[in-house]
Amino acid sequence: MISGVQARAVGLAIVLVGLSASVYSILVDPQSQWDFNVYYSAAHALAEGGSPYKPIHPHPGLNGDLIFQYPPLTLVLFGWTTFVSLATAKLIWLGAKLVAVGLLAWLWRREFEPLDRCSLMVLFIALGFSASLLRDLVTGNISTFEQLGLWLGFCLILRGHPYAAAIVLACVAQFKLMPVVFLTLIPLVRPNDGWKPCMVGLAAFLMLLLLNQLWSPGLTGDYVALFSNANLRMDDRGIANPSSLAWFRDLLDLTSYAPGLPYNRVSGSIAYGAYLVALMLIMMRAGWNRRAQLRHVDPRVLVYLGCALFTVAAPRMKDYSYILMLIPTLYVVRDLSKRGVRPDYLLLAVGILLWGQPQQSNVPGLTALVYMLQAYLPLYVSGAVLAYLLSAIPERVRERNHGAP
Repeated sequence: MISGVQARAVGLAIVLVGLSASVYSILVDPQSQWDFNVYYSAAHALAEGGSPYKPIHPHPGLNGDLIFQYPPLTLVLFGWTTFVSLATAKLIWLGAKLVAVGLLAWLWRREFEPLDRCSLMVLFIALGFSASLLRDLVTGNISTFEQLGLWLGFCLILRGHPYAAAIVLACVAQFKLMPVVFLTLIPLVRPNDGWKPCMVGLAAFLMLLLLNQLWSPGLTGDYVALFSNANLRMDDRGIANPSSLAWFRDLLDLTSYAPGLPYNRVSGSIAYGAYLVALMLIMMRAGWNRRAQLRHVDPRVLVYLGCALFTVAAPRMKDYSYILMLIPTLYVVRDLSKRGVRPDYLLLAVGILLWGQPQQSNVPGLTALVYMLQAYLPLYVSGAVLAYLLSAIPERVRERNHGAP
């Protein structure tokens, strides 16, 4: 007769073997880590005097029009790839990311939410939000490192080091730029003295960006031109980029009599702008109505609230970027359990957040509905987490006043 402890150990072992097999498949598949191909190719293009912001094929075996999409100075961090082969560089990159995953899990467990050593918890972290963590390993993006930097910044805010947090967040935001808005968490968590470090962080962010122009005006011009044009590379939609901007553009395309027309994209952008204004107004009103509670709520809740708001507002939210929502969602799941609603982690990971290609339907009009429901499921769940956290703020204040941790 197998005991419960033994069953859990067997389940955990099976899950870990499965995840190890996934990592091994990434290692042996030459087509995996395609985003890292871009970094590798861009570093070599720079070393040879070219521009990484134009389609480049500097090395055999790299397919597609590779265009680097980060500011020029970030190329310095990929300079090491010019000294090793592509295969070796990919191995080093994946190994470093696995170390980063371990550090991220340690940081989550130590400072934010306990991570039980059970198979369901491992499944949740690995498969939650369209398997965002595994997707990042497969694509070779920088997202895991970005998340480690963001959560380190959040940790510094909670531990009372706002200036260090501001510098960390300013540096992390140099790649994808949008994470700079997380600087506003500092005055939100520390309303009495947080504005000054927030401004210091913003100044550091702008100064680092300015260094790109000083370092290489030509590359900086190419970088700016990359975003000033109608760049279809930045118009990913659906399961690869379940963002609110992509949702509105898809909705306008799917409901148009002539899908794919340029004005559908423009109309979707206008609808997104209106949504963003409405969202900000709603959040400002909610913040004003709860201004007294916000000063006394658990600061972790404020961090989770910021993560959820960022997710539903960001114009670009790639599938691997949803790593950001794992811990806030775990907090909500556990809070629901305390209220007597006991959702199962496995149901949450597999039934709600597990990835999959949008399904087809023979019923007229149903295919589009199924696509919109399934492809943007991470966005809907993030919105639900945001709404729940807003509603739970008064409850968290009462718990703290009664001595709850």
